[in-house]
Amino acid sequence: MIFSFTIISCAKKSDSSSSSTTEIEGTWQTSCVSSGDYYRIKKLTVTGTNITDTFEYHTDSSCATDYSMWTYTWSSLSIGDEVTFSSYGSSGGSGHDFTLTLSDTTYTPQTSDIVSSKNTNSYCGLTSWELNTPLSVAGKTCNSVTKWATGITVYGTYLLDGSKLFFELSSDTYPDSVQTGDNDTFTKQ
Repeated sequence: MIFSFTIISCAKKSDSSSSSTTEIEGTWQTSCVSSGDYYRIKKLTVTGTNITDTFEYHTDSSCATDYSMWTYTWSSLSIGDEVTFSSYGSSGGSGHDFTLTLSDTTYTPQTSDIVSSKNTNSYCGLTSWELNTPLSVAGKTCNSVTKWATGITVYGTYLLDGSKLFFELSSDTYPDSVQTGDNDTFTKQ
């Protein structure tokens, strides 16, 4: 399977700011795509100033058989300066910078085998994994990667093209680009 992706750079910035989240309000979802040994769907739900970002992993190419799930919950969404993406499409595209505060990160094992494996290996330093039960891993180290801690402010940039949404996050500065490949396309549901 071959996937293409494009990184679109943005021309910073217009001085206009917006506190409204109306244009990205709702539920967004990617298609089912290959991700390492598994298949993944990403879902994004924006309600007011709250966001839930979910990564669902599956064992089949139709994403029907659950394997595990990561869920990131965010609060205090604040939309900032407008950004123009001059190289996106024939007419360009637009979006905004934004900030978020991490409320929690959870991991949910969805098969008995993975529950056993995670408990045996003290995944994220925890041995209390249960089937279909999320546990908080915010600030914990999982597979040598330390997750962002609860309360951290994260900087983002999004590009909105009709019913398609693309975005990037960073812990220290607004991203200068967004990936717009097939794996990164959120479609309004």
